[in-house]
Amino acid sequence: MGDVTFGIYVPSYKRSNLILTNDLLEYCTYVVRSSEESDYRNAGVENLIAVEDSKIDSEIAVTNWIIKNSPEDVICILDDDFEDILYRLDFNEPIKKDKEIITSELERIAQLIVDLDIGFACEDASSVPYNYTQEFTFKGISGGIKWINKSRFKAVIDPTVEHNYDTDIILQELMMNRIILMPKYITGRSKICTNEGGSAVGRQRKDMLGCIERMKNKWGKYYKFDEKHNKSSLNVQR
Repeated sequence: MGDVTFGIYVPSYKRSNLILTNDLLEYCTYVVRSSEESDYRNAGVENLIAVEDSKIDSEIAVTNWIIKNSPEDVICILDDDFEDILYRLDFNEPIKKDKEIITSELERIAQLIVDLDIGFACEDASSVPYNYTQEFTFKGISGGIKWINKSRFKAVIDPTVEHNYDTDIILQELMMNRIILMPKYITGRSKICTNEGGSAVGRQRKDMLGCIERMKNKWGKYYKFDEKHNKSSLNVQR
């Protein structure tokens, strides 16, 4: 990546008993609350940053902290519950936890958003094979891997839409940078979301519905939510 620096970050909360993403990468930095630092170190996470609990007390807060405090020019932020990363074409092919391949793919996307001079990239929220239509697209709903090119990233994280903040970021970037980059040929395989740690803590149905209504009010015709299938979509032509 020449003179451009790159870092990989994994925010994690209450999951020191289940370290997954750390084992898929050649290098990464976990970001945890200070009160849990010893738990993660005892679980074998060597490279971590412990931040005062009150400064990273939500998914939005920790994401914002990483963006503002990481020293690299381009960063990748991954969920902490990935069991493996998959290649996706007409079927899903596990990379089988090959650290070199997985890390190089993250670096590849980082290089692409630098070359394209755009601010944001993300994994597709859907990993089903039949959803694969092309190697890349330029809009969509984000999954658990996100890349940020700080020199071009223009979105401001909005705490009023916490449960949909990543979709809000995408809409902001589409408005100000015209496109995002979404690699569809690679996707993550996560454990089933439970209330034991991660962003699931404190997630209530009524709060999520409130966020959806605020997204509708904020973005109007550009944001759609299918209540029957519990699925967001973007009505933006690219």
